[in-house]
Amino acid sequence: MVTLWGVYSVWRRHAKVFQNTWVVNFLPSILEPIIYLVAFGSGLSPLIGEVSYAGHSVSYLKFLAPGMIAVGILYPAFFEGAYGTFVRLSFQKTWQGMLTAPLSFTEVFLGDWLWAATRGVMSGLITGLVAIAWGLYSGWYLLLSLPFICLGSLLFAALGLLTAGSVKTVDQLNFPVILLLVPMFTLCGTYFPRETLPTLLNLIANFLPLSALTDLLRWHLGLPSNWLLEILWMLLWISGLAGLAWKKIHWQLFHP
Repeated sequence: MVTLWGVYSVWRRHAKVFQNTWVVNFLPSILEPIIYLVAFGSGLSPLIGEVSYAGHSVSYLKFLAPGMIAVGILYPAFFEGAYGTFVRLSFQKTWQGMLTAPLSFTEVFLGDWLWAATRGVMSGLITGLVAIAWGLYSGWYLLLSLPFICLGSLLFAALGLLTAGSVKTVDQLNFPVILLLVPMFTLCGTYFPRETLPTLLNLIANFLPLSALTDLLRWHLGLPSNWLLEILWMLLWISGLAGLAWKKIHWQLFHP
């Protein structure tokens, strides 16, 4: 049985803990995309000037800003889902404790997932506010992009939970970071248009979900012709990753 109150109770528990540790846990993840935006924007923009995107020439800073919002979503959602959930599962035994309360496994899973996604949404919005303050993104653009920010946060939070349910030691959490997050961070159109990549790398980049999110966050610069397919692609990733994560964590808890 799944109730909204049960899911909210788990989410609220994590939010209350976060209130006591937000300086340590939140500032590094939120500052990272902002530093990239300021550093790469200030350093590379005078050298590059403009880039061609969706048949138009746009300033590099305005091209870069949505990519950094995507990066701002990627890391906090994944790390909270992977490291946060792994610690709660394997060290603190928080999941086991919550399951002794009148909560079902699915309620605990959904509460954990939504909390990790919330971290992604908060970071994406704050990065977007910095872009607005710099004049690179309008408030309306950010508001209308909120559904894409939520989709991306759910996706990378689910990837984090799947990682937490799949690894045996905390060191193994580094594998998806190196093998998946870093390629997405560098290849998926965050810093440059993917069309400049060699064909094989372009195909790999298009397959990775951060590409769809980055394209959708740049809708104001030119909506891709396959935007509906990109939304469906993200929904497919979310459903697949969340389903696998549910099975992996359930197996880890009840069939150790």
